Amino acid sequence: MGVRALGIVKKFFPKVTNVVDGTKTIIIEVTKKDADTAARRDHGGCAMAVACKRKLEADGVIMSVASAYIVKGKKATRYRVPESVSREIVAFDRNAYFEPGEYRLVKPSPTEKLGARRGGNATTPGAGKKRKGYNHFTGGIRATLKES
Repeated sequence: MGVRALGIVKKFFPKVTNVVDGTKTIIIEVTKKDADTAARRDHGGCAMAVACKRKLEADGVIMSVASAYIVKGKKATRYRVPESVSREIVAFDRNAYFEPGEYRLVKPSPTEKLGARRGGNATTPGAGKKRKGYNHFTGGIRATLKES
């Protein structure tokens, strides 16, 4: 369980040996100082990451537009990043200001938890078929963390 998540975290924090899902939603206050000292396109240095590290007394943080990992010692705790935070991250990475305020990191839903089975019922029409068309990837922001 969580082999891919552990691989992602180890790229940034090689000493981490365990990744777990957050068990409750947490509220993080991003201050003006956090926003002023933050680094653009940096998973560990954006305003939200700086605020998380300060509030949670973490050794490190990995913040993407979809997931966040809070690192303490050899353990990383994974949270989902809600759309409100994702929009701020995208704007910040594109040279806008990260608006100070209260933001949330959300515990993963049962279907998003590490080790949860993904995919649909094999008897569903169209199951297993590749989707046709163009996938848009947002440019000008930090790289996406690959989990699945």
